[in-house]
Amino acid sequence: MASSRARRAKKDEGTVSWRTLFGYFFRLGWLAFGGPVGQIGLMHLQVVERRKWIGEEEFVRILNFCHVLPGPEALQLAIYLGYKKRGYRGGLLAGVLFILPGFITLTALAAIYVRYGAAKEVLGVLWGFRPVGLALLAAALVRISRAALKNVFQVALAAAAFGAFFFAEIPFIPVLLGCGAIYALSRRFVPAMRGGAALVAGSLPLLPAVAAGAWPRVVEISAFFLKVGLFSFGGAYAVLPLLREGAVTTHHWMTDHQMIDALTLGETTPGPLISIGIFVGYLAGVPAGTPLLGAAAATFFLFLPSFVFVLGAARHVDWLTGQPAIREFLKGVTSGVVGLMFSIAIPLARVSFSPGGRFDPWTVALGLAAFLAVTFWKWRLNVVVVVLAGGLLGILRAFGPALFGR
Repeated sequence: MASSRARRAKKDEGTVSWRTLFGYFFRLGWLAFGGPVGQIGLMHLQVVERRKWIGEEEFVRILNFCHVLPGPEALQLAIYLGYKKRGYRGGLLAGVLFILPGFITLTALAAIYVRYGAAKEVLGVLWGFRPVGLALLAAALVRISRAALKNVFQVALAAAAFGAFFFAEIPFIPVLLGCGAIYALSRRFVPAMRGGAALVAGSLPLLPAVAAGAWPRVVEISAFFLKVGLFSFGGAYAVLPLLREGAVTTHHWMTDHQMIDALTLGETTPGPLISIGIFVGYLAGVPAGTPLLGAAAATFFLFLPSFVFVLGAARHVDWLTGQPAIREFLKGVTSGVVGLMFSIAIPLARVSFSPGGRFDPWTVALGLAAFLAVTFWKWRLNVVVVVLAGGLLGILRAFGPALFGR
């Protein structure tokens, strides 16, 4: 009897009650603003420093594990923490609670956007949002470039990815897979091949985009967002080229104006920024009369790979984080992501800086000011504050055009 109680006590050691787990991740979901850095920081403060659910070393190891998986790191970290405390059901609960606030808020914003998007007030807000959204993309590009491009070869690989995607119109996924494979091979085999590897990346296999069949719209949305979930390395900004390729260029679900609107609205809502896919799914479902189902399908399939990979590989964290081939492959993928981000910045800049088809210096000034504020200003303003400030300026311009020389 005593040994049975000892085994039970050992099994329960380190677990928390379902009520505690639910309460923590429910609150976290609604407070998860500020991108992955802020979200991961919130989790570190609570689970390492205050609640002491896990130690510092284990937290870092889990974070490294999340970095080798596609999908948002903050969500994956939440899933893993739930798994550590209450097993697979705990991981599932933690992940759902982390996503839920973003689903609710973005679905509501998408409904307002569709219904009132032509109103003067909304147009004013969107005028202020768009250059700010572009500024946030540029700031992310600066951060990712600094972190990813450590040598001349990686710069050349990024340039080749840009050319392959922007000029040759090679689909997103073959470009990234090619960059990852080339970098991994160049590190593993002949160093001399690096000089010509970037040229090879520029002539990646011209695999055609998967042709869409005569499927119902919801199935089309589901298939697309499953692909996004499987190849979302590097965060929402990094996967933006894939989102635009599918939603704007291939399926024509939305325009570049709407894509930049989705990005900026996503910055004002809790949860991982890649949740802008929920907004895209809602708009994709509008023509078929199934906007809510479109948003739900986008949510489910966008985040499904994160749940499957984290819960499926949770027991193999040490092995995955210790594989040099995986790390080298991801370095090449990240270099390619930089080039792809440059490629989509160009069309998004056109629609942001030329509202109504005319170049607008006020829009350029607002975008530049937002970029400087989030990148170089000493106190590093919260992104949500910058986005809302742009929206307020947009309303002011809509109702007081004389102040802007109009």
